[in-house]
Amino acid sequence: MSKKLSKIFNSVTELQRATLEMSILKTGWSRLKDKLPEGDGHPVLVLPGFMTGDPYTDDLRKCISDKGYKSYGWDGGVNLGFDRKTADHLRDRLKEIFEENGGQKISLIGHSLGGIYARELAREFPEMVRDVITMGTPFGSLHALGDATSRELEQIYAMFTPKNVFEGDEELQERGLTPPPVPTTSIYSRNDGIADWEASLNPKTPLTENIEVSGSHLGMAFSEQTVCAILDRLAQPEGQWKPFAPDASWGVSYPAPQKLDLPENPQWSLKTGKGKPMFTPKKPGGGKPGQDRKGPEPGRPPAP
Repeated sequence: MSKKLSKIFNSVTELQRATLEMSILKTGWSRLKDKLPEGDGHPVLVLPGFMTGDPYTDDLRKCISDKGYKSYGWDGGVNLGFDRKTADHLRDRLKEIFEENGGQKISLIGHSLGGIYARELAREFPEMVRDVITMGTPFGSLHALGDATSRELEQIYAMFTPKNVFEGDEELQERGLTPPPVPTTSIYSRNDGIADWEASLNPKTPLTENIEVSGSHLGMAFSEQTVCAILDRLAQPEGQWKPFAPDASWGVSYPAPQKLDLPENPQWSLKTGKGKPMFTPKKPGGGKPGQDRKGPEPGRPPAP
């Protein structure tokens, strides 16, 4: 099957494949649960993709909680895209969970667009973030929305978040490709029918990796392959990060490793780059959202 036909097939079968993946996890979780490593109880915040909310990540968060972690939803309703209100909410939600857990660092997990939020939160607040795991997140094409997602999804996203002050930002590509300064895992699928899997590849660094799964974009939030990889990553002792190596005892197979043409690491940073923060701290004593500091409000990243 040609690459173009394969892409069309993956797109039109997304919902059916995701439904099957959800069913497999629901029926197989009791078998998998005791084979996976136990958690240490640290907090985990799960951020949903575009046009979804916490109910979409219920199954994933239940699995995380079942293994002993404190699992949190983003508590922000339906994810309609990135704007000032979303930026304030994400910043405050991260701080709330951090303080609730006595200053214990938080693992951030993001599906699709939620993964961009996770990476940028970790970039701006590394003191509160333990690690980042993204699922089907095309962070490598922040500068070219239509190239990384379907045109229909791009149009829907633009309808909900029409203002994009990142338009014309020459460093947007460098920003997106540069991993945050914490262990960062990207889970991707060549069978993704929504996001370009090649735009979901981390550059090679001592604290980054790319894990291939074989499912759909929509089902990535609750496939057995994804759940096992996430729980394995979460179980690593803080400060002792190692690349992923699936355990045969799980009984879950992964695609055979293939050589990847990984992008270069631009090593962009807020200190040296021209871009502005996505999340701005509130003034002491409060202040209206969007008036935290001088200058335009943060822009929006592209759709998942």
